[in-house]
Amino acid sequence: MKLFNGILFAGSICLTLTSGLNVLAQKGHPELNSIDPNKIEGHMTFLADDLLKGRAVGSEEFEIASVYVQSQLLSMGLKPASSNGTFKQEVPFKQATVDTEKSYFTVNNQPLVWAEDFIISPYFEAEVSEIEAEMVFVGFGVSAPDFKYDDYAGIDVKNKIVIYINDAPAFLPSNEKAYFTTGNVKYETAIAKGAIGVINFMHPENNRRPWLGTVSRTRNGRFLWTNPEGKTPASFPEIKAAVTLNNEKLTKLFGDKLDSFEKALKSLDEGKSSSFELNTSAKIHVETKSKTVISHNLLAEIEGSDPKLKNEYLVYAAHLDHLGFGRTINGDSIYNGAHDNASGVAILLEIARTFKESKINHKRSVLFAIVTGEESGLLGSDYLANYPPEGKENMVANISMDMPFFFHPILDIVPYGAAHSSLGKKTEMATKILGLEISPDPFPQQVIFIRSDHYSFVRKGIPALFIKSGFKTIPEDTVDRSVSDLKWRSTHYHTPQDDMNQDFDFNAAATHVKINYLIGKMVLDDATKPTWNSGDFFGNRAKQ
Repeated sequence: MKLFNGILFAGSICLTLTSGLNVLAQKGHPELNSIDPNKIEGHMTFLADDLLKGRAVGSEEFEIASVYVQSQLLSMGLKPASSNGTFKQEVPFKQATVDTEKSYFTVNNQPLVWAEDFIISPYFEAEVSEIEAEMVFVGFGVSAPDFKYDDYAGIDVKNKIVIYINDAPAFLPSNEKAYFTTGNVKYETAIAKGAIGVINFMHPENNRRPWLGTVSRTRNGRFLWTNPEGKTPASFPEIKAAVTLNNEKLTKLFGDKLDSFEKALKSLDEGKSSSFELNTSAKIHVETKSKTVISHNLLAEIEGSDPKLKNEYLVYAAHLDHLGFGRTINGDSIYNGAHDNASGVAILLEIARTFKESKINHKRSVLFAIVTGEESGLLGSDYLANYPPEGKENMVANISMDMPFFFHPILDIVPYGAAHSSLGKKTEMATKILGLEISPDPFPQQVIFIRSDHYSFVRKGIPALFIKSGFKTIPEDTVDRSVSDLKWRSTHYHTPQDDMNQDFDFNAAATHVKINYLIGKMVLDDATKPTWNSGDFFGNRAKQ
C-alpha cells in the first residue's frame, strides 16, 4: 500500500498513478502541483451555507453569492470581461407563474385536480390562453429522419393537442437520444406538424423526476430570458397551452383507450413508433401572471498572447444558482446546492487560479463564466451563447463543470460531448497524463448530455465538454459506486440534503480541476481550433 494525496491505494492502482505522474513530469505541468483541495472545500462551504438560502435566481442570497465570487475573481487579478467593463453581464428574465385558482384542465368535460393529477405551464404571450381540441397520442413526439423514425408518420395533428412521453427511442445513441428528449425539440416538432397544445408525462418506468418535486418547483414559476427587444424567443407561442401529467394518473387521460396506450408503449419500448387518435377532446385554460427579474452572469478573462488567436475564446462555465426554498424534506426546506453546483463554481475558481498563477502565456484567450438560471433551463449560459460580450463573439469551445461527482477517488471519467468533436482527442491525452480511464455513459436514460450548461454551447454550434467521474474504485472500496452514485440522485439531488454534510472527497475534486485544466490548456495552445467530427449529428445541426 502507498499513499497518494492522502489516500491509500493498492499496488496496481498505485503503479497506474505513478506512471501518470511520470508522464506528468515529462509533459511539464508543474502548475498542477499547486491545485489545492482546501480551496475547493472553502468555496463550497461558503456558497452552500444555510445563510445563502439556496441561491435562488432573483434573491438577495444569489446576489451575496455573486459578490463572494467576484471577490475571488478580483483577488486572483482576473480581468472583468463583460461589455460594461465589470464582471457582471446582466441577464433579464421574464418570470411567469400560473394562477392555479383560475387555471384548469378537463378531459371530456371531466375536471382533473391541480397538483394531484397535473400542472400547467405558464403562457408567456398573454395573461389568458385557452384551447379546446381533439387529442392525439404521438408516442415520444419524435421525428428523427436521420434514424428512420417518426412518431408523426401517417397521423394528422393540425389544430389538435398532442400527447407524448418525455423520452425518446431506446435504440438511439445516448447523446442523440438526449437531444430528442428536450422540450425545445419536441415543441418545435409539434409546431411544425400543426399542433396547438401539448400534454406530456414521464415514461411509467422512469422516476427521474419525482412528481412531488415537479409540483414543488412550480411555485417559483418559470423563467425565460428576454432579448433586447423585450421578447422571449424560447416561449413557443404557437403552443397555446401545455400540461404535464402525473404519470400515475394516465387512466384519467386515456380512459377507454388505456389498452391502446399500453400496446403502443410496448411497441415504443421495442423501438417502433406507435401513435393513435383518442377521439376525445380536452380543454386547457391557463391564466398567467408575469414580472421582470434581473439576474446576471459573471465573466472574467485571461487574454491570450497570440496576435490572431487571442480573439478566440475557450469558455469555462459553471452555474451559481440553485433552487432556494422548496418542499420540506426531513425537516429542512433550504435547497443548499452544495454538489449542485457550489462544487462546479469552486472547481472553476480553482481552474482560474491555476491558469492565472502559472503565468503561462497561452495563445488563445480564456473566458470564465459563472452563470445564472441553469436550474430554470440553462438560461444564463444560453443567454451568453446568444449574446456574448463585445469582442468575445468567437467562442471556439466550452468546458462546463456541474455536479461532477467526487464522493470517492477518481480512477475514470465520463466525458459527455467528447465523442462529437476534436475535444475527444484532447480528453484522451489528458487522461493519459493523469493515469485515468474513460468510461461510457452509464445512465443513458438520465439524458445527462442535455442537462447542463455545455449544451447551450452545443446548440450554438460550439464544441463542448462536460465531465463526470466514473465508478471504478480502489480495491479497498467495497461500495458499488454505480449503485451509491445513482442512489444519491434519489436521496440528495434537488433536495435540502445536498448540503455540506456529505462525504465529499476533495482530493477527487482536485482531480476534476486537473482534467478540465489540462484539456483547456491544450485547446488554448493548439494552432487548430476545436472542430466537430466529420458527419457528426450535432455538428451537422450546427451548420443548418
